[in-house]
Amino acid sequence: MSAQLDPNMLTAPFQLTKAMHRDVYPAVDPKRLAPLASDKVILITGSGGGLGYAVAKTWTLANAKGVVLVGRDEQKLDSVAKELKGNILVASGDITKEDDVKAIFEKAIAKFGAVDVVLNAAGIVNYGTIGEMEPSQWWAEHEINVKATYILAHYLHNFNKDRTTTFINLVSLGASMTNPGLSSLSTSQLAATKLGEHLDLELSNVRVFSIHPGIVEAKDGRGTVIDAMTPFAKDQPELTGAFTLYLLKPEADVLRGGYVSVNWDVEEIEKHGDEIKAGRLLRLGHINAKVGPDGHPWAQ
Repeated sequence: MSAQLDPNMLTAPFQLTKAMHRDVYPAVDPKRLAPLASDKVILITGSGGGLGYAVAKTWTLANAKGVVLVGRDEQKLDSVAKELKGNILVASGDITKEDDVKAIFEKAIAKFGAVDVVLNAAGIVNYGTIGEMEPSQWWAEHEINVKATYILAHYLHNFNKDRTTTFINLVSLGASMTNPGLSSLSTSQLAATKLGEHLDLELSNVRVFSIHPGIVEAKDGRGTVIDAMTPFAKDQPELTGAFTLYLLKPEADVLRGGYVSVNWDVEEIEKHGDEIKAGRLLRLGHINAKVGPDGHPWAQ
Protein backbone atom coordinates (compact mmCIF):
# COMPACT_ATOMS: atom_id res chain seq x y z
CA MET A 1 0.00 0.00 0.00
CA SER A 2 1.41 3.38 -0.99
CA ALA A 3 1.84 6.02 1.69
CA GLN A 4 -0.90 8.63 1.84
CA LEU A 5 0.25 12.07 0.74
CA ASP A 6 0.00 14.94 3.19
CA PRO A 7 -2.46 17.42 1.58
CA ASN A 8 -0.63 20.31 3.26
CA MET A 9 2.88 19.42 2.07
CA LEU A 10 2.83 22.06 -0.68
CA THR A 11 1.13 24.69 1.47
CA ALA A 12 2.67 24.51 4.95
CA PRO A 13 6.27 25.24 3.79
CA PHE A 14 5.16 28.63 2.46
CA GLN A 15 3.34 29.89 5.55
CA LEU A 16 4.06 33.38 6.85
CA THR A 17 1.78 32.77 9.82
CA LYS A 18 1.69 29.83 12.19
CA ALA A 19 -2.05 29.47 11.70
CA MET A 20 -2.99 28.09 8.28
CA HIS A 21 -6.40 28.22 6.62
CA ARG A 22 -7.76 26.39 3.62
CA ASP A 23 -11.40 27.35 4.04
CA VAL A 24 -13.40 30.31 5.33
CA TYR A 25 -12.78 31.08 9.03
CA PRO A 26 -14.31 33.58 11.49
CA ALA A 27 -11.96 36.52 10.82
CA VAL A 28 -12.92 36.52 7.13
CA ASP A 29 -16.53 35.39 7.53
CA PRO A 30 -18.42 36.89 4.55
CA LYS A 31 -21.59 37.31 6.59
CA ARG A 32 -19.75 39.50 9.08
CA LEU A 33 -17.86 41.43 6.40
CA ALA A 34 -20.84 41.89 4.05
CA PRO A 35 -21.62 45.48 5.18
CA LEU A 36 -18.24 46.55 3.72
CA ALA A 37 -19.52 45.72 0.22
CA SER A 38 -22.93 47.39 0.48
CA ASP A 39 -21.76 50.64 -1.14
CA LYS A 40 -19.12 49.12 -3.43
CA VAL A 41 -19.13 48.23 -7.12
CA ILE A 42 -16.72 45.45 -8.04
CA LEU A 43 -15.52 44.58 -11.55
CA ILE A 44 -14.46 40.93 -11.80
CA THR A 45 -12.50 39.52 -14.73
CA GLY A 46 -12.56 35.82 -15.45
CA SER A 47 -15.97 35.67 -13.81
CA GLY A 48 -17.33 33.01 -16.12
CA GLY A 49 -15.86 30.27 -13.96
CA GLY A 50 -13.37 29.24 -11.30
CA LEU A 51 -12.21 31.84 -8.81
CA GLY A 52 -13.84 34.75 -10.63
CA TYR A 53 -17.19 33.03 -10.23
CA ALA A 54 -16.52 32.33 -6.55
CA VAL A 55 -15.72 35.99 -5.87
CA ALA A 56 -18.80 37.12 -7.81
CA LYS A 57 -20.96 34.78 -5.75
CA THR A 58 -19.47 36.06 -2.49
CA TRP A 59 -20.12 39.68 -3.43
CA THR A 60 -23.67 39.10 -4.65
CA LEU A 61 -24.48 37.26 -1.41
CA ALA A 62 -23.00 40.27 0.41
CA ASN A 63 -25.51 42.50 -1.44
CA ALA A 64 -22.84 44.61 -3.10
CA LYS A 65 -24.02 47.79 -4.78
CA GLY A 66 -22.92 46.34 -8.11
CA VAL A 67 -21.09 43.34 -9.57
CA VAL A 68 -19.67 43.63 -13.09
CA LEU A 69 -18.98 40.26 -14.72
CA VAL A 70 -16.18 40.43 -17.28
CA GLY A 71 -14.98 37.75 -19.67
CA ARG A 72 -14.79 36.83 -23.34
CA ASP A 73 -17.75 34.42 -23.40
CA GLU A 74 -20.87 36.56 -23.07
CA GLN A 75 -23.15 33.52 -23.06
CA LYS A 76 -21.31 32.06 -20.09
CA LEU A 77 -21.44 35.41 -18.27
CA ASP A 78 -25.19 35.65 -18.90
CA SER A 79 -25.59 32.19 -17.38
CA VAL A 80 -23.64 33.23 -14.26
CA ALA A 81 -25.67 36.43 -13.96
CA LYS A 82 -28.92 34.49 -14.18
CA GLU A 83 -27.73 32.06 -11.51
CA LEU A 84 -26.40 34.61 -9.03
CA LYS A 85 -29.02 37.33 -9.49
CA GLY A 86 -28.29 40.52 -7.52
CA ASN A 87 -27.15 43.86 -8.94
CA ILE A 88 -25.20 42.41 -11.85
CA LEU A 89 -23.95 43.82 -15.13
CA VAL A 90 -22.47 41.66 -17.89
CA ALA A 91 -19.64 43.33 -19.81
CA SER A 92 -17.87 41.01 -22.24
CA GLY A 93 -14.54 41.84 -23.82
CA ASP A 94 -10.87 41.02 -24.20
CA ILE A 95 -8.92 42.50 -21.29
CA THR A 96 -5.67 42.39 -23.27
CA LYS A 97 -7.14 45.09 -25.55
CA GLU A 98 -7.17 48.68 -24.32
CA ASP A 99 -10.32 49.70 -26.19
CA ASP A 100 -12.25 46.75 -24.76
CA VAL A 101 -11.22 47.53 -21.19
CA LYS A 102 -12.04 51.22 -21.57
CA ALA A 103 -15.47 50.32 -22.94
CA ILE A 104 -16.06 47.92 -20.05
CA PHE A 105 -15.31 50.64 -17.50
CA GLU A 106 -17.53 53.12 -19.34
CA LYS A 107 -20.39 50.62 -19.38
CA ALA A 108 -19.97 49.87 -15.67
CA ILE A 109 -19.83 53.55 -14.70
CA ALA A 110 -22.89 54.32 -16.83
CA LYS A 111 -24.78 51.60 -14.95
CA PHE A 112 -23.56 52.04 -11.38
CA GLY A 113 -21.90 55.46 -11.31
CA ALA A 114 -18.45 54.16 -10.38
CA VAL A 115 -16.11 51.19 -10.11
CA ASP A 116 -14.69 50.88 -6.59
CA VAL A 117 -12.91 47.53 -6.78
CA VAL A 118 -11.29 45.49 -9.54
CA LEU A 119 -10.65 41.79 -8.99
CA ASN A 120 -8.48 40.36 -11.76
CA ALA A 121 -9.05 36.61 -11.83
CA ALA A 122 -8.42 36.06 -15.53
CA GLY A 123 -5.52 33.80 -16.34
CA ILE A 124 -4.22 30.93 -18.41
CA VAL A 125 -1.54 28.31 -17.86
CA ASN A 126 0.46 27.00 -20.81
CA TYR A 127 2.76 24.05 -20.21
CA GLY A 128 5.76 23.28 -22.37
CA THR A 129 9.52 23.46 -22.33
CA ILE A 130 11.46 26.22 -24.05
CA GLY A 131 11.98 25.24 -27.68
CA GLU A 132 8.92 23.00 -27.56
CA MET A 133 6.26 25.62 -26.84
CA GLU A 134 5.56 28.02 -29.69
CA PRO A 135 6.65 31.60 -28.89
CA SER A 136 3.14 32.95 -29.45
CA GLN A 137 1.72 30.46 -26.95
CA TRP A 138 4.45 31.29 -24.42
CA TRP A 139 3.81 35.04 -24.76
CA ALA A 140 0.03 34.65 -24.50
CA GLU A 141 0.38 34.01 -20.78
CA HIS A 142 2.23 37.31 -20.38
CA GLU A 143 -0.49 39.10 -22.32
CA ILE A 144 -3.07 37.94 -19.77
CA ASN A 145 -1.02 37.99 -16.57
CA VAL A 146 0.98 41.18 -17.14
CA LYS A 147 -0.37 43.35 -19.95
CA ALA A 148 -4.01 42.93 -18.93
CA THR A 149 -3.14 43.66 -15.31
CA TYR A 150 -1.53 46.95 -16.32
CA ILE A 151 -4.46 47.93 -18.56
CA LEU A 152 -7.02 47.24 -15.83
CA ALA A 153 -5.05 49.21 -13.23
CA HIS A 154 -4.52 52.05 -15.71
CA TYR A 155 -8.23 52.54 -16.33
CA LEU A 156 -9.24 52.00 -12.71
CA HIS A 157 -6.93 54.87 -11.81
CA ASN A 158 -7.83 57.15 -14.70
CA PHE A 159 -11.57 56.83 -14.14
CA ASN A 160 -11.13 57.48 -10.39
CA LYS A 161 -8.34 60.03 -9.96
CA ASP A 162 -10.10 61.85 -7.13
CA ARG A 163 -11.21 58.86 -5.06
CA THR A 164 -9.72 55.80 -3.39
CA THR A 165 -10.21 52.45 -5.11
CA THR A 166 -9.00 48.89 -4.60
CA PHE A 167 -7.18 46.68 -7.12
CA ILE A 168 -6.87 42.97 -6.29
CA ASN A 169 -4.77 40.82 -8.60
CA LEU A 170 -4.74 37.04 -8.29
CA VAL A 171 -1.16 35.83 -8.60
CA SER A 172 0.58 32.52 -8.00
CA LEU A 173 3.21 31.03 -5.75
CA GLY A 174 4.55 29.65 -9.03
CA ALA A 175 6.30 32.99 -9.47
CA SER A 176 8.95 31.79 -7.00
CA MET A 177 9.55 28.40 -8.60
CA THR A 178 11.78 27.20 -11.44
CA ASN A 179 10.29 24.00 -12.85
CA PRO A 180 10.55 22.45 -16.34
CA GLY A 181 7.65 23.39 -18.58
CA LEU A 182 6.48 26.30 -16.43
CA SER A 183 8.69 29.16 -17.60
CA SER A 184 5.75 31.15 -18.96
CA LEU A 185 3.77 30.80 -15.74
CA SER A 186 6.71 31.60 -13.48
CA THR A 187 8.03 34.63 -15.35
CA SER A 188 4.62 36.18 -16.02
CA GLN A 189 3.48 35.73 -12.42
CA LEU A 190 6.76 37.15 -11.14
CA ALA A 191 6.28 40.18 -13.37
CA ALA A 192 2.66 40.59 -12.27
CA THR A 193 3.64 40.48 -8.60
CA LYS A 194 6.39 43.05 -9.12
CA LEU A 195 3.97 45.21 -11.09
CA GLY A 196 1.79 45.24 -7.99
CA GLU A 197 4.63 46.87 -6.07
CA HIS A 198 5.01 49.54 -8.74
CA LEU A 199 1.26 50.22 -8.81
CA ASP A 200 1.32 50.67 -5.04
CA LEU A 201 4.30 53.02 -5.29
CA GLU A 202 2.92 55.22 -8.06
CA LEU A 203 -0.85 55.22 -7.45
CA SER A 204 -1.38 56.48 -3.91
CA ASN A 205 -5.17 56.43 -4.25
CA VAL A 206 -5.30 52.78 -5.36
CA ARG A 207 -5.12 50.08 -2.68
CA VAL A 208 -3.19 47.31 -4.48
CA PHE A 209 -3.05 43.68 -3.35
CA SER A 210 -1.43 40.65 -5.02
CA ILE A 211 -3.04 37.54 -3.57
CA HIS A 212 -2.26 33.87 -4.01
CA PRO A 213 -5.50 31.84 -3.82
CA GLY A 214 -3.74 28.64 -2.79
CA ILE A 215 -4.09 25.29 -4.53
CA VAL A 216 -7.76 25.55 -5.25
CA GLU A 217 -10.16 22.64 -5.40
CA ALA A 218 -12.25 22.52 -8.57
CA LYS A 219 -15.93 22.50 -7.65
CA ASP A 220 -19.18 22.12 -9.57
CA GLY A 221 -17.36 21.86 -12.88
CA ARG A 222 -15.60 25.20 -12.38
CA GLY A 223 -11.84 25.63 -12.33
CA THR A 224 -9.14 23.16 -13.29
CA VAL A 225 -6.56 21.22 -11.33
CA ILE A 226 -3.54 19.42 -12.76
CA ASP A 227 -3.88 15.70 -12.02
CA ALA A 228 -0.62 15.62 -10.07
CA MET A 229 -1.88 18.44 -7.82
CA THR A 230 -5.28 16.94 -7.01
CA PRO A 231 -4.18 15.46 -3.64
CA PHE A 232 -3.07 18.93 -2.54
CA ALA A 233 -5.94 21.00 -3.99
CA LYS A 234 -7.80 21.55 -0.74
CA ASP A 235 -8.17 25.33 -0.77
CA GLN A 236 -11.80 26.29 -1.14
CA PRO A 237 -12.64 28.98 -3.71
CA GLU A 238 -14.96 30.56 -1.14
CA LEU A 239 -11.88 31.43 0.93
CA THR A 240 -10.62 33.70 -1.84
CA GLY A 241 -14.05 35.30 -2.11
CA ALA A 242 -14.12 35.96 1.62
CA PHE A 243 -10.55 37.28 1.58
CA THR A 244 -11.47 39.91 -1.02
CA LEU A 245 -14.10 41.27 1.38
CA TYR A 246 -11.54 41.36 4.20
CA LEU A 247 -9.24 43.48 2.01
CA LEU A 248 -11.81 46.29 2.23
CA LYS A 249 -10.97 46.72 5.91
CA PRO A 250 -8.43 49.43 6.83
CA GLU A 251 -6.56 46.78 8.85
CA ALA A 252 -5.68 45.14 5.52
CA ASP A 253 -3.57 48.14 4.49
CA VAL A 254 -0.48 46.46 5.92
CA LEU A 255 -0.75 44.11 2.91
CA ARG A 256 -0.87 46.86 0.29
CA GLY A 257 1.56 46.44 -2.58
CA GLY A 258 2.81 43.08 -1.38
CA TYR A 259 2.25 39.39 -1.99
CA VAL A 260 -0.14 37.62 0.36
CA SER A 261 -1.55 34.11 0.48
CA VAL A 262 -5.15 33.45 1.47
CA ASN A 263 -3.76 30.60 3.58
CA TRP A 264 -2.20 33.09 6.00
CA ASP A 265 -4.05 34.13 9.14
CA VAL A 266 -5.18 37.76 8.96
CA GLU A 267 -5.35 38.25 12.73
CA GLU A 268 -1.74 37.14 13.10
CA ILE A 269 -0.78 39.46 10.24
CA GLU A 270 -2.53 42.41 11.90
CA LYS A 271 -0.71 41.68 15.15
CA HIS A 272 2.68 41.89 13.41
CA GLY A 273 1.82 44.68 10.96
CA ASP A 274 4.62 47.01 12.06
CA GLU A 275 7.24 44.28 11.63
CA ILE A 276 5.85 43.36 8.22
CA LYS A 277 6.10 46.96 7.04
CA ALA A 278 9.51 47.68 8.54
CA GLY A 279 11.05 44.49 7.17
CA ARG A 280 9.25 44.68 3.81
CA LEU A 281 8.39 41.05 4.44
CA LEU A 282 5.84 40.81 1.64
CA ARG A 283 7.98 42.43 -1.07
CA LEU A 284 10.06 40.61 -3.66
CA GLY A 285 13.79 40.32 -3.10
CA HIS A 286 16.77 40.27 -5.43
CA ILE A 287 19.15 37.32 -5.12
CA ASN A 288 19.94 35.03 -2.20
CA ALA A 289 23.51 36.26 -1.80
CA LYS A 290 24.24 38.88 0.88
CA VAL A 291 25.49 41.67 -1.32
CA GLY A 292 27.08 44.87 -0.05
CA PRO A 293 30.24 47.01 -0.10
CA ASP A 294 32.26 44.18 1.48
CA GLY A 295 30.91 41.50 -0.81
CA HIS A 296 29.22 38.25 0.14
CA PRO A 297 30.55 36.56 3.33
CA TRP A 298 31.90 33.38 1.72
CA ALA A 299 31.96 30.18 3.77
CA GLN A 300 35.60 29.58 2.76
